[in-house]
Amino acid sequence: MTRVKSFATPHKGLRSLMSRFSYTLGFIDVDDPTQLSQLKDLGQELFTLLTHHAHTENEHTLTLLEERAKGASEHDRHDHQQLEGVQLALEQQLAGLTGNESQDELHSFYLAFSRFQSQYLEHIFEEETVTELLLQQYFTDEELIQQRNSVMQSFDFPMLLLWLKYIIPAQREAENVGMLSGLKATVPKHAFEQIMTTIQGEMEAERFDALRSKVNEV
Repeated sequence: MTRVKSFATPHKGLRSLMSRFSYTLGFIDVDDPTQLSQLKDLGQELFTLLTHHAHTENEHTLTLLEERAKGASEHDRHDHQQLEGVQLALEQQLAGLTGNESQDELHSFYLAFSRFQSQYLEHIFEEETVTELLLQQYFTDEELIQQRNSVMQSFDFPMLLLWLKYIIPAQREAENVGMLSGLKATVPKHAFEQIMTTIQGEMEAERFDALRSKVNEV
């Protein structure tokens, strides 16, 4: 029987966004003000989601797990603390880019981010192959769904919109239809239209049109 997976959805979005930032960082010409601004905006969205995700896990998922399995959250919390320090240094480096950096300086930043990315991917792989199993062991699917709904309800709309911007394009259609149908039934119409417009800007036209059609049928 397929069990509820608490980490799969946000991690798909984060993997996709990290890859996109790395790809952009690899080719961008920072002496072009427009390109530099785009890189900084993309990085700000990435680091915002990474920070939000770590706090969400610490305050919700891992706290609840710790209540049922003492010590089970320690490894992930330690990882979060270590990664936060590396992330902060990268954020500061990104913010400090002026467009006057040499190719060697940019490549050093690229390598530093690549190392962080590899560390982060290892961390979330362990969460999905170790911590996920602990959640499934100590909680029923109904409890895990309730936890997920509670977490999503704690997001303000701009944060929810930012998450969906990167999660939806990274998921399978069936997963997206289920998620968007639920949102369609619970958020105001104008908010749902804003969600769909944001997603449209991040997806291939054919994929988005097929998704919109199926969501409209629900």
